[in-house]
Amino acid sequence: LAVIGPSGAGKSSFLRAGLLPTLTDGWQAVISTPGNRPFTNLARALAEQLPEDRSTVDALLRFEDPDVAIDSISQWRNQRQHSLIILDQLEELFTQNSDSTQQAFTELLGRLPLEADVFVLLSMRDDFLHRCSELESLAPVFSELSPLRSLSGASLRRAVVEPALKCGYRFEDDSIVEEMLREVEGQRGALPLLAFAASQLWERRDRDSGLLTREAYEQIGGVSGALAQHAEAMLDSIGEANVPTVRELFRNLVTAQGTRASREREELLSVFPETEGEPFLEPSRVRPTPVPKPQRPAAKHVLDSLVDARLLTSFETPADEENGESQHRIEIVHESLLANWPRLVRWQAEDAEGARLR
Repeated sequence: LAVIGPSGAGKSSFLRAGLLPTLTDGWQAVISTPGNRPFTNLARALAEQLPEDRSTVDALLRFEDPDVAIDSISQWRNQRQHSLIILDQLEELFTQNSDSTQQAFTELLGRLPLEADVFVLLSMRDDFLHRCSELESLAPVFSELSPLRSLSGASLRRAVVEPALKCGYRFEDDSIVEEMLREVEGQRGALPLLAFAASQLWERRDRDSGLLTREAYEQIGGVSGALAQHAEAMLDSIGEANVPTVRELFRNLVTAQGTRASREREELLSVFPETEGEPFLEPSRVRPTPVPKPQRPAAKHVLDSLVDARLLTSFETPADEENGESQHRIEIVHESLLANWPRLVRWQAEDAEGARLR
């Protein structure tokens, strides 16, 4: 099965907060995103549910061979009456992996329902659906598509108002809500934009009156300005000298297709030299001139600041059985940032050729 929808429609929230909590006792489920290591990421998600079965876990963490994977997943499947594997953000398979990896991984997905008796649910951006037609193993999704449209009207209004009400807060006047909804009307990424603005309002809430105020809404610059204003304020706080570092970090977290790329923290920082003196070419220069590249200790500080500011997100993967070490991965908090922060939009346009090369 496949759930498709535009970026920002709420596909991940629908699956994690909507679908998974409804599963009954007879079901077990895992959810994984492909990233640039789809086999390993799926194996780790499954291994978390097999803590006592070391042989199966070891096999899972090593599998690149679909036959080995089928056997391991079949053992996991036998723990419950029904088993479900969810692959969220499947577009990452196409944007971050080679053709051979795409072929091998989709072959595994196609075999799971038939050979392991496992339900498989794929979630992806609708503009990547056509890629499934290039892979025979994914042909069944075209007969079992569930489009997830962006929230609108009364549903979108409830998404803004009701979480605050459940916490004992309300908007100072209804016109604030109406303005928020008008600002995102017709936008594909309405939900994450509203969510960010709501989080900014929540931080500025009036605890004495229990209100989300008009003054706070104007302070954040409304929905459209909240994200960009927050990002620009972040740049101001870390100083002009660190802007090239911010740009270098972001350019390695965006694919040539304009989607997010997940990177291992040390891999992301490896582009910065340990010592001074190593030159690099600024991507915006028409006739590039070598300039000193920021050093890694400074880049680490900037990276941590971006994570603290919620422009980037950091998450830890389970320990790898080969070396016993977990991975700290970094990605842009949401694709809406790629389209709604003017500076980042400009950087992407200027670096389009470099993105294709990477």
